[in-house]
Amino acid sequence: MNSTFLRTLVGSITVAITMSLLAMTTSATAQQSNQTRPIIGVLNTQIIERDSLAHKGIRLERDKYVTRYQTEARGLETELREEEQRLTQQRNVLAPEVFQQQAQAFQERFATAQQESRIKLENLNTVVQQAVIQINQEMMGITSQVAQELGINMVMPQGVILLADPSMDITRPVLEILNERLPSVEMQNPEGGSADAAGAAAAE
Repeated sequence: MNSTFLRTLVGSITVAITMSLLAMTTSATAQQSNQTRPIIGVLNTQIIERDSLAHKGIRLERDKYVTRYQTEARGLETELREEEQRLTQQRNVLAPEVFQQQAQAFQERFATAQQESRIKLENLNTVVQQAVIQINQEMMGITSQVAQELGINMVMPQGVILLADPSMDITRPVLEILNERLPSVEMQNPEGGSADAAGAAAAE
């Protein structure tokens, strides 16, 4: 459950950042005359995601919920397995209609548990992405600022570049300013309620 969630989230974040940077590049290029030489900067978004304080904080909050959800799922799985074994043992003891009723109740409980687990992960995914969008918006503004200060008129994400001179990399100054301006972001409670309630629930 954790690995699938992370792959989905990382994939969506990477695509969004790449598209934003390419859009910035296209806009900057369109404003240049045909005689202007492109001055390119490179931004390693993977390093930003890995090392920014805000991203680290979001990962910690997310992992608290994922760990709790996994613990709850394992406990429920044990209960359901025991219930299934009990039904199997009583199949030849209970009247057919009674067994059928209990079997149906078990199936409904199992389906409900699956649905609740899916909804929890979807809600968590939503609030995490909302927080990440906030970080990315700040990062894009800082990238534009750094590019302007350095006389750069084109910024490309590292992931789409095969080879680049290290002097073109603007990741470090962008990261330093991002950590200064946005050391943390508040992630909403995926279960509803206040942010304080979210942290307390995840810590239990």
